[in-house]
Amino acid sequence: MPTRSMNNSIIGYGSFFHEIPFSQIESLPGIEFEVDYEFFYTGRKAIKSVLQKIESYRTIETLWVPYYYCPFVKAWLEQNFQNIKYYLIDPFDPGAEIEWSGFRNARDVLIVNNYWGIKSNRFPKGERPVVIEDHSHGWLSKGCLNSSADFCIASLRKTVPLALGGIAWKPKLSTSDIPFNGKPQKSGVDDDEMELCWKTLADAMRAKSQCRRISEKSTYLNLHSRGEAMLQSHFNVLKVAPDKVEILEKYVFRDYNSVKAGNFRHMAPTLEKNPFFRILRNDGYTPFGLLLTFKEREDFQSLKQHLISKSIYPAELWPDTVNSGDYKYLMNIHIDLRYSKNDMDYIGGCINSWIQQYSPVLK
Repeated sequence: MPTRSMNNSIIGYGSFFHEIPFSQIESLPGIEFEVDYEFFYTGRKAIKSVLQKIESYRTIETLWVPYYYCPFVKAWLEQNFQNIKYYLIDPFDPGAEIEWSGFRNARDVLIVNNYWGIKSNRFPKGERPVVIEDHSHGWLSKGCLNSSADFCIASLRKTVPLALGGIAWKPKLSTSDIPFNGKPQKSGVDDDEMELCWKTLADAMRAKSQCRRISEKSTYLNLHSRGEAMLQSHFNVLKVAPDKVEILEKYVFRDYNSVKAGNFRHMAPTLEKNPFFRILRNDGYTPFGLLLTFKEREDFQSLKQHLISKSIYPAELWPDTVNSGDYKYLMNIHIDLRYSKNDMDYIGGCINSWIQQYSPVLK
């Protein structure tokens, strides 16, 4: 099995970004984003801002949210809005479509997810809810750049190595008569809170980039937890500070997906066929990461623990959220610009060693 080769000897593979110098980002090709957009501190604040824009033109009767959605964002939305209802769609089927016959009320709003960056959602003409499409796990993906939703949002820090960042825009192909204009109000007290939140999460990223010993991990993990707790209890939509906008402009419109695509092409074919998980993919699309779907919780947990023992830290998308289809659990292993082809060989080798060890003891 290949040996560890992670760049700069940073502790572990996965989890949130460590601090990455702009010189590394600058080498990525730029991507044209020729629509009006607005930056926010987070994706959830981008959603709230768009909902406020819609509410200034019409009453929102029901906010429909996918059942399979980030539980932290669901909880945050429930603290901000009444009349939220949930709908089912298979997040592990890139071809799954919404049953539009159940959504006819033009005074409703429907949040639609571009799951894992491998979907191209289609929206009917005529009487239907206003659609807000979430591209948090598919920033600058094919579905993102060619969206025909009424409005779009994304949490940027899942793809872009920054402490915070969200964005909202109205796609060129939008047919909504609701204009995309207006800026959030600024509040000195709240600005101080968001400045502290940004600094806390940035300090966590810096501490992670400098960490060389397992015994020091608690420093950056505690900082990160503190910053996340701040976000969950902060509800006001604020104008992003000018210095942060400058940073976002430099980092956000870059082709991060080209690195993922190369790493995915390199590693995916090397994984041994097995009855325990399925690689989630869609030809012609770049996935958010190496996405493994499982039918059995036992299999998911076994591979997760095996990878952690090898200093690989996969994410569950999402904890306490179970899909209703045959495949119920999703593991994501990051394959972004932090990692080289040698890293892909190491991660792939660790997965294959689990398949070989685990196969004999399963039914």
